[in-house]
Amino acid sequence: MDKDIIDHVLIDPNIASYEKFFDHDWSKRMFEAVEKSPLRSAVEDLMVAWRSANGAHILPSLMVQSLKRFAEGEGNGNLRYSENYSGEVIKGIVGKLDSRMQYSLNLAQRRALKRVVAKIEEEAYRDLMTAQSRVEFPLAGYWNFLVHAPEFQFSILGTQRINYGALFFAYEDFLASVITTKEPTYSSKKKPIKEAFPAHFGGALADFCWNHDEVTLARLVRNALAHNGGRFGGDLDRYKDRFEDATGTTNPKLQDDFFILVDGKIQITPGNTRHLFGVLKERVTKIVEEVA
Repeated sequence: MDKDIIDHVLIDPNIASYEKFFDHDWSKRMFEAVEKSPLRSAVEDLMVAWRSANGAHILPSLMVQSLKRFAEGEGNGNLRYSENYSGEVIKGIVGKLDSRMQYSLNLAQRRALKRVVAKIEEEAYRDLMTAQSRVEFPLAGYWNFLVHAPEFQFSILGTQRINYGALFFAYEDFLASVITTKEPTYSSKKKPIKEAFPAHFGGALADFCWNHDEVTLARLVRNALAHNGGRFGGDLDRYKDRFEDATGTTNPKLQDDFFILVDGKIQITPGNTRHLFGVLKERVTKIVEEVA
């Protein structure tokens, strides 16, 4: 059963794809812009949600990098212990030989003995330093092992779908919160955002932040993931040029602004999440600039 499921799943095998997408500098600028604005609470909730999604997004890379640092730290620690231990042993040997053979060796011989042992210590130290420089965790090999492990593939598939939805859910909640700054009792259950937002902030801003093709596509993909098992439905037909059918392939061309379909189901890749963040970030910036 697992094999049948995995054969229908495609993930991005590039570890760099799982690096952070959240822009901390931008977040700081947004907080500064709304410091004395009614939008402060809305921006704060949005940033917490988006940073949480970013945290889940980077977990695969973070896990491997953390293990690498731990493994290399352990190796370096062991080498440093060996270095210190060997140094103490050599010094002890020199001292004992000197004291026990002081009546058998003349002054020149004792000095020669110390020089020889010091040379041995120097060579041992050099060998340890060489060994330390060669301590390297096989990051690429370990990552390659992970991306072919079924449960790891499932974890990436699941977190990427959740992350994509989380970004859009948080953005939708942000827009609703912005509306409440003008209409405190507003609820999207009573009046949809597409009607309430332009009523308070104008059609131009609504068109950019809610009706734009990029936002509409993201909303429809979110809906497919949340309500249709990720299946490509008829409401997405007008965006079909943004989808690539990769059924039967194992190494499709991945693009941030294109979606992969496998057996009619949308496969969310890290690039899709990164692209969505950029699209929504641009809209949040526009709202803060015009409304705060």
